[in-house]
Amino acid sequence: MTGLAILVLIPTTRGPLRLRSLNRRPGLPAPAAFADGDYRPLPWSPDYARLCAPGGPVARLGGDGGLPHELRLSGSFDAGRSWEVPVCLAHGLAARGHRFVAEPAQADLILWATGAVDLNLAVLPGDYALLDKIERSRALLAAAPEVPLAVLLPDGPEREPAAAAFRALGRTGAPHILPAGDVPAAVEALTRPGRATAPEPRCRTLRLALPVSAAAAVGLVALGGFIALGARQAPSVGAGNEPAALPASLAEIAAPSPPPVETPAAIRVEELRAPPGSSCRRVAFGAEPAERRPVAPEDGDRLAPTRLVPELCGVAIAAAPGLRLEIGPELRAAALPPVRLADGAQGYFLREAGRQNLVYAVQAQPEPGAALPGGRIIHALTR
Repeated sequence: MTGLAILVLIPTTRGPLRLRSLNRRPGLPAPAAFADGDYRPLPWSPDYARLCAPGGPVARLGGDGGLPHELRLSGSFDAGRSWEVPVCLAHGLAARGHRFVAEPAQADLILWATGAVDLNLAVLPGDYALLDKIERSRALLAAAPEVPLAVLLPDGPEREPAAAAFRALGRTGAPHILPAGDVPAAVEALTRPGRATAPEPRCRTLRLALPVSAAAAVGLVALGGFIALGARQAPSVGAGNEPAALPASLAEIAAPSPPPVETPAAIRVEELRAPPGSSCRRVAFGAEPAERRPVAPEDGDRLAPTRLVPELCGVAIAAAPGLRLEIGPELRAAALPPVRLADGAQGYFLREAGRQNLVYAVQAQPEPGAALPGGRIIHALTR
């Protein structure tokens, strides 16, 4: 059994790094981390050596933890400890016979993980800028939307919005949220056989199948189970440790759009509101669908102002086919990273700290060969 081909992503606020390789190097005086193609250990390499030292955290994962390893990444980062969880997961997977690749198209599985660990490999809660890291990982993940995706999100203020953002990426199958308590539990969830006898990894022309059984609502189906299933199916909602009542993606939080309001350059702006008796928190976490109300044109390129009432959760913005939207920085700074709604509109859900008076512009630029002209609208959110 040759193991699965896994692309391990180490997200940073500048973009995701890729784990290129993890190999035993008995000749090294100590475990060391390198950037791809460089002979000089990275500045945080001594911390990696301590992580892998005899009796250290990595030793608890079994395998060849006592031998020096050479870790190679696509680049480096300035500071922080959020690389520890994905690197420990890689050691646990390598100890179980899996291998690593650097390109999404080569992977049987993409693993996105972040966080720091303690001596016992417990994942430390904290503010890991999850939403920012997800946004900067979007392009790389979009390169292979059909490859199964597993993510580990540490406990913290952005865990639930981050899980919702992952589900809204528009991948062929919903991501699998790994247990966030400790690294061994996550490795176990990734490698536990789904059947009594796990078959060999699939051939390169197939993709891992996704679980549909009710068991997916209370625990992750292991990779062995993914391989054992013969065809891709839609996964159960609430896999892993996510609440089973939540929908599979933020694309489902908005009801079907009413007929569009004609605005300059065919730009459509709608309010996203919490339904009566609900709240924006429930809407943002997918427990309720948002009500969508068109914003009417007012004068020239201006739309009627929208009041920042408690039930206003954000805005949805769309343009006619052939037009590319550019959203003003004022709205982007006040909102969570945009999500694609069911009808293709971009949903901007306001952060709590962003609920203040602001005016933003939306520019519609025609794509090459588009028949429609471009245009611009201005919209205000006011108390």
